[in-house]
Amino acid sequence: MRVDLDSLASFSHTGAEGGRRAAEALETLTGVPAHCELSRTTLVDADGLSAFLGNAATRIAVPFDGALAGRALVSYEKSFAARVAEETGTGDGALPEVANILTSGFVDGWAENTEGTIDVQPPEPVDVDDALVDDVAAADGAAFVFESRVALAGVDGTCRFAVLPAAEEFVDYLGDDGDLSADALAAYAQLTAHSADAVADHLAAMTGIDPDAVESHFDFVPVEDVPSLLDDAAYEGAVFESDGPVNTVLAVLFDEDESGAVADALVAREDPDEALAESAVAELGNVTASGVLDGWANALDATIDVSTPSHVRDDGRAVLDTVAAAYGRHADTVAVVDATVALSDDLTCRVCAFPSPEDADTVAEIATELSAGDADPEFPPEYDTGGDGS
Repeated sequence: MRVDLDSLASFSHTGAEGGRRAAEALETLTGVPAHCELSRTTLVDADGLSAFLGNAATRIAVPFDGALAGRALVSYEKSFAARVAEETGTGDGALPEVANILTSGFVDGWAENTEGTIDVQPPEPVDVDDALVDDVAAADGAAFVFESRVALAGVDGTCRFAVLPAAEEFVDYLGDDGDLSADALAAYAQLTAHSADAVADHLAAMTGIDPDAVESHFDFVPVEDVPSLLDDAAYEGAVFESDGPVNTVLAVLFDEDESGAVADALVAREDPDEALAESAVAELGNVTASGVLDGWANALDATIDVSTPSHVRDDGRAVLDTVAAAYGRHADTVAVVDATVALSDDLTCRVCAFPSPEDADTVAEIATELSAGDADPEFPPEYDTGGDGS
């Protein structure tokens, strides 16, 4: 049950082009330089879809139908909305029109690659998420999201722009390409969910802290946009490489709202020695990375070896810059197993695994095996704290 990643790369680049067109349309309207900070095509478990819908006060949905149906959801951060209102001179009344323009710019790219037209409908204010999630593209619980984040020059906030295709039409759309199977796509979503559960269990076992929240998704990202998966906040963690049937670069990074939160969770001292704290962070990353890869290895009945951890403390984009540089020699688009585990208000772990594009068949085999079974992730007994890790 393989998904042709070359086909998905083409599909992902269509989404990226839509994000760029949306930014160009916004710049034309406001006269302020605009750019697309992030474009990604994401497979996410439908239960976790709300994480992509934003929590800004102002959210507007724009339905579309025709050759492809669905809706776009535009979520405006306050500073972004204020700048648009200022530049257009129409106050908040401009925001629905901006949402309409962004959506039109995006779906025009899809329309050029399909027979027929895609018609954009009048924008609608959004009060609750339920109506947005009901009929989005899903296969066995997996939903597709095309996400872009558009920024204006000189504005701290962004506009989060998510396109959610409707289920029936989108599955038909995929059916036009024999290399894109809805069942296979669902298997990739299960791969990320299983990996995220392994991360949560290992972190709970090592820290004694049960996670507050777990999110996971499988991203297809143009290689130049890989650094944008993380913001420019400070992260501490470790980076690994694996060797075996699937070669992977894997980053385990902690976003600390409060400095020293990782060390406090691991080292029982008021002022832990810096070298000891770094060693503890690297070991936590090592156990977490091994947990993810052990699950993959078990699915293959094989062994995947993990390199010695490289401790990192830098802004997130700088960490992923090196990954983008390495993969840029091999592929235009990178597949990312992406998991986020919130241990507390002050401590969040982000795990990004980048399987080599050359091992796409092996990743598909792992996804198929994991989606076919309900086995819980396992971790070494010496780290078992007795908690359920969920």
